[in-house]
Amino acid sequence: MAWRPTDFLIEGELDNSTNNKVTGWMKFAGMKREAVFDLEGNFHRDIRGAKVRLRGEGVIANGQQAAAYMKDFSTVQKGKVGDMTAGLPPADYISGSGYYEWYSADNGRCVIELEQEQTEILTPPIPTMESDPIDRKQQAENMAGFLCGLA
Repeated sequence: MAWRPTDFLIEGELDNSTNNKVTGWMKFAGMKREAVFDLEGNFHRDIRGAKVRLRGEGVIANGQQAAAYMKDFSTVQKGKVGDMTAGLPPADYISGSGYYEWYSADNGRCVIELEQEQTEILTPPIPTMESDPIDRKQQAENMAGFLCGLA
C-alpha cells in the first residue's frame, strides 16, 4: 500500500542538484503548511541533477476530503528516493508520464503520478551519457525495507 496524494498536490519543487540528495517542498490541498523534502538518492537519468517544478490540480479538490486524507501527512518528508522520473527519454522506469516515489520515515511509501506536462524542468539535468540508470537492486531493497517495516 502506498500513500498517493496526487489528487491533492497543488505545486512543488524537487531539487537533485546535489548528488545522492533530493530536497524541496510540496504544497497540498488540506494542509496548512508545505511539506519539505530531505531525501537520500537521485532522480532517474532523464532529470538527474535537475531542479523540477510539479503542478497538480489540488486547488479544485474538496476541502474536507483533502483535509481528511492529508491529516497525517508529515510536513517533513525525510527518507529515501524511490523512482523519480519525468518519463522522458531515456525511460529507465516509465515512459510518457511523471512518477515521483519516495519512502518516508513518517508516511512510508508515497507516490505522485502526473502527466508529463505537469513537470517543468527548471535547470538542466546531467547529460544521460554521464550517468548510469538507477540500480534496480537498490530499488528492490528500498521496497523490501518498506515492506519489512509494515510487518
